[in-house]
Amino acid sequence: MLLVASFGAFLAFLDSTIVNVAFPDIQHTFPHSSLSSLSWVLNAYNIVLASFLVAAGRFADLIGRKRMFVWGVAVFTVASVLCAVAGTVGQLVAFRVVQGVGAAMLIPASLALVVEGFELSRRAHGVSLWGAAAAIASGLGPPIGGALVAASSWRLAFLVNLPLGIVAIVLAKRQLVESRSPGRKRLPDLRGALLLASAFGLVTTGAIKGPDWQWQDARTIGCFVLSSLALAGFVASSRAHRVPLIDPALLKVRSFALGNALTVVAGTGFYAYLLTHILFLNYVWGYSLFKAGLAVAPAAFVAAVVASVLGKVADKHGHRLILVPGALVWAGSLLWYLERVGPTPHFASEWLPGQMLQGLGVGATLPILGSAALARLPKGGGYATASAVVSSARQLGAVLGVAVLVILVGTPTPQTAMAHLRHGWVFAACCLAAVSIGALFLGRTAQDATHSLQDEQRITIPQQRAPLEAPRSVAEAPLPDSIRDLPMFRGLSAKGLAALERAAEDVELNAGAYLFKQGDPSDALYVVRTGRLQVLQGDVVLTELARGAVLGELGLLTDEVRSASVRAVRDSRLVRLSREDFTALANVQVMTALAKGLATRLQEIAPPSTSRTGTRDAVIAVVALDKGAPVKEVSAALVRHMAPHVRVLDPGRVDREGLERAERDADKVVLTATTGTKAWWDFCLRVADRVVLVTSGPDVPQRGLPARGTNCDLVLTGAPATREQRREWEAVLTPKSVHVVSGNHHSAGTRALGARLC
Repeated sequence: MLLVASFGAFLAFLDSTIVNVAFPDIQHTFPHSSLSSLSWVLNAYNIVLASFLVAAGRFADLIGRKRMFVWGVAVFTVASVLCAVAGTVGQLVAFRVVQGVGAAMLIPASLALVVEGFELSRRAHGVSLWGAAAAIASGLGPPIGGALVAASSWRLAFLVNLPLGIVAIVLAKRQLVESRSPGRKRLPDLRGALLLASAFGLVTTGAIKGPDWQWQDARTIGCFVLSSLALAGFVASSRAHRVPLIDPALLKVRSFALGNALTVVAGTGFYAYLLTHILFLNYVWGYSLFKAGLAVAPAAFVAAVVASVLGKVADKHGHRLILVPGALVWAGSLLWYLERVGPTPHFASEWLPGQMLQGLGVGATLPILGSAALARLPKGGGYATASAVVSSARQLGAVLGVAVLVILVGTPTPQTAMAHLRHGWVFAACCLAAVSIGALFLGRTAQDATHSLQDEQRITIPQQRAPLEAPRSVAEAPLPDSIRDLPMFRGLSAKGLAALERAAEDVELNAGAYLFKQGDPSDALYVVRTGRLQVLQGDVVLTELARGAVLGELGLLTDEVRSASVRAVRDSRLVRLSREDFTALANVQVMTALAKGLATRLQEIAPPSTSRTGTRDAVIAVVALDKGAPVKEVSAALVRHMAPHVRVLDPGRVDREGLERAERDADKVVLTATTGTKAWWDFCLRVADRVVLVTSGPDVPQRGLPARGTNCDLVLTGAPATREQRREWEAVLTPKSVHVVSGNHHSAGTRALGARLC
């Protein structure tokens, strides 16, 4: 997931730096166009990207981050091809606008997928790795852009996105799991989205065109005044609308608000000195654009390595520990250039050491700032929206950095170029020193020690797993996120919570295994961390329990034996609290909350009937029985049949946590298993609420029939089955239903099954 999401962001960041290097060649292609007109090839993209990031992030939270990611890559790729074939400057600028819209769609969705996919204790590490991909893209952009232009022309710099975009879409559809922000889905504040986009567009236009128009010009002043009015209108609209574009609660999170403010300052310094580097190497040292691009690449690669390592440190100890010295090292790298780099080229002794320092500083600052801004967001929140705000802050910093640099540098002559360009390094160093000071006020962003151990307890799917007759306990296991937020534990003091963390045990339960049975002694209560369990009396299912549910507490209170059995529907993970530990921790608030929970539970449980009740068939496993079975075709047909009636999702290969997220976002989750990978085949059968077996012929195989095949749905393909063959299937499996597919007519043959599954 991380690789796919980062690859999409890599695509957008790579293109922005490639086009900057290709700009001189674009100018040669359109010699009759003014520099002011051609500058919109760069500016239009930046303005649109900054303007629509937040709105696109909000819609990603609403309609799905995977969906928005795929759409964004598709729009970006198509627009890139159109840019490559543009015949006029006007066409090129228009297609760059479309490309900016695509980038605005995919960047926040990409980062949101990473934030959602990583548990709280590893979130900073995931965001840092995502930032490392962006850093690599920024480093590769200049040399790749120079090489593409040298090999052909600027058109190839756009056309290269076509194969990359196709790969990104294919991987995303296969590997990513859809996720959305929780709660009722309402249309967000469209008026606020338009006002915010206008505010960003006007301020970036004023900053970019200010040097050309003059800062005292009415057009420049008008842009800034109208931007302020639009921003005020956005604030008013957000207060009035039921679903604001940016949740006001986000702005109350100190790390989020200050992290974004510091990101603007850091982005301003970063883009100011990056352009200063290119101009210095080209004007003063006489490097070609390709050679200049290679000269600034080392810092990006060092930054990528540093960010990937320091993200773990930030997870454990907090972001301030990294940001304060990191920003100082970053500022120090620019002081190195001011003191050591002269008019005579000395790459190894003068330029390269500064690049190494710069890589350390960038890797310890820019991606860590992004993860600091997102560190304290609530689980399941508007990640795409919040990520978009971070990206917009960085983009706004880019515009301001370039605009300020143009003012500082002016129009230097060859004799004054070095002195003027040094102003850019001084300005950037001041920005980064300010970031170091500001980072001191970020507040506490480190995760609790209980969370930092979670990656050690992460469950992987084993190659083979025998059914368990009893749960396995791991002493001193980490406390899950959900238990700290349960009402029954909110009354505990800090000391009580610490005792709870020490006492809690982690329990794994395989699908089909019993946690306890009716009549067993009541020696503990449990909290469901992942998975799903059934409460049974005999063969009657009373209810189902999912993540966050508490069970076994009634036995502790009454000191009676278990009144029902609890069995795992799928592989599950729970937290166990013994009777002794519960007694020691219980207080008035805990007991009151527990009584309320029990009353609610009794209201929700329907009276048991004498017949077996049905359960919610949410996870459907479409499983091949032999190598030639058209299981993928049957699975795709079933998804098409169910899609008009229920929210259905085919997440591809997922682990247990991914399946939990997929099930929260859909009514039906379809897993497809061929005979190629035994571990995945077994996993699908273990976690399925309902199994659909697919064969390539009418004959019953002599071996290989799964135990979960009994009471399944059977799809027979290939040669028509005779009456005797169907009777044999029914004798072996006792299927719920049998469906025959003739030839390649998978859709027609599975229509009835699709309706049955709905």
